[in-house]
Amino acid sequence: MVTACIIVGGGLAGMVAARRLQQLGVAATVLEKGNVEGGIGNVVISGGLFHIAWQPPDVPADMKRRHLIAETAGEIDPELALALAQESDHLIPWLEAEGVEMRPKTDDPASRWTLWPFRAGPGRRLLPDLGPSRAMQLLYRRFVGAGGDLRLGVTAHTLEPGAGLWRVAYRSGSGDGSAEAACVLFADGGFQANKELLSRYVGPNAGLCLLRASTSGTGDGLRMLLENGADAVGLGRVYGHLVSLDALTSDELWPFPHLDELCLAGLVVTRYGGRVPVDTSAVGLVTRMARSDDPRGFIAVFDEDLWNSSHARGKLGLPAPNPELIKRGARMFSSPTLAGLAEQLGMEPDRLLTAVADHNSVRVDAPLESAPFHAVPIVPGITFTMGGVKIGPNAEVRRPSGEPIHGLYAAGSTVGGIQGGPDGGYVGGLATAATFGFIAASSIALQMQATVTPSSRRSSSGNSLGD
Repeated sequence: MVTACIIVGGGLAGMVAARRLQQLGVAATVLEKGNVEGGIGNVVISGGLFHIAWQPPDVPADMKRRHLIAETAGEIDPELALALAQESDHLIPWLEAEGVEMRPKTDDPASRWTLWPFRAGPGRRLLPDLGPSRAMQLLYRRFVGAGGDLRLGVTAHTLEPGAGLWRVAYRSGSGDGSAEAACVLFADGGFQANKELLSRYVGPNAGLCLLRASTSGTGDGLRMLLENGADAVGLGRVYGHLVSLDALTSDELWPFPHLDELCLAGLVVTRYGGRVPVDTSAVGLVTRMARSDDPRGFIAVFDEDLWNSSHARGKLGLPAPNPELIKRGARMFSSPTLAGLAEQLGMEPDRLLTAVADHNSVRVDAPLESAPFHAVPIVPGITFTMGGVKIGPNAEVRRPSGEPIHGLYAAGSTVGGIQGGPDGGYVGGLATAATFGFIAASSIALQMQATVTPSSRRSSSGNSLGD
């Protein structure tokens, strides 16, 4: 079977591209691992916020570009920063025209455009009546309703070049199959659910982190593109949050509440009481912990004042550690003395006392000294891998030489060169994925238009056949 475009992955990037291609007159076949309407990608368990480096997508492009550069400390590819800043102008009007409903969630600019009804942060469950799932279901229905070819429960595993076409082989419940197309868009997410790739690119024990994401991101697209000559960038960094260690055994404790603000304002120690310097963002700290020898061996330590401060109350309308951690069954150790707290944690009291003293000497503005003292074992939760294949501003995949690989495109977390930087550099998941899905569709449509010669257009019209 030959189609104009194959889209690997039915998440937000893939479905925005699929719908946009329909509007531009290009037929697409979507191959999606999940077997439910709306897919099983990260968007359906997300908070539903659309932002570009914490700015609404509808602010001026130059403002977004400046924030993209600042958030990544200049590491974002300049071409991609400009493309993202400019093309995200179309995002909100296009989604609203599709029928996707969004509302402001809080007064924070980053939550001005949030999928409605809001997902308030329950445990990891598919909730079809809330905004993230509703948006994906809507895109699925509109694509299929317009005649789109959507194949659920299908896993692509091999990409091979042919004579002007690309062949994608896949597995499904009904057996093996393949499809061919002039263009293939890979939008199947990162490799956060692939422990072997995490070990190879992030850290030898990164697979011990919590998978704070769906299980669909196994890096299949990344692997296939690398096998066909693509370049990769930023593979060692991840995006995520710090959550209770008990989230490893309880879905009620992820994706929220996270303990980012408590860790940044308080103290993080190893299981033996050694102080972990917190001189970066929470996202940067997640990457450092994921790269460590013992990702499950960290503990957040804080005092009563900090526990009752804004750092434990959450932001952006998300569930807060206080009181959600205890309500959802997480372990929190408390003691009127640091020595007593160390005993509960099974560590040498002197080690914890030294760590707190070091913290207090650095954070003289917010020392830990208000009893009782508290501790929560934590683990880095990986939501997606920031690195991926290298693309140009038109979403076409590039070789290490910088030359594009004709007919291959990528969007979403399959892509590198957008997120990342020495301090984490998170610039937004949903808006970035949707924007580059939109860009990829326009580029694919242009490629298809360029392959239709004037003579072939005349013959396809029927008039040249004597009708």
